[in-house]
Amino acid sequence: MEDCVFCQIVQGKTDTKIEKETDNLIIFSDINPQAAIHLLIVPKNHVRDLGGLDDKVWKEIKDVTVVIAKDRSAKGFRLIHNSGDAASIPHMQIHFLADITPVRAA
Repeated sequence: MEDCVFCQIVQGKTDTKIEKETDNLIIFSDINPQAAIHLLIVPKNHVRDLGGLDDKVWKEIKDVTVVIAKDRSAKGFRLIHNSGDAASIPHMQIHFLADITPVRAA
């Protein structure tokens, strides 16, 4: 999709630093991090929502998540899925957040 920024990143049309890449995924840092480690796991094919992913890509997401956690020495992490109208970019994405400093109400 020509106007999708994630598709432009996949095609190498931006200066985004790719942290990791698999056959079907690219992983890069979020431009507005919400944790010390905040990466986006994005399918290379333009997929608007969960219905567009097959089991092979889901397995790749699981596998790459385990590798990222190990590589970054994350003791725990949070995965957040955005797609469809809930996403600011209409391209399915998984947010990997680790080293999260909890904000507690006083």
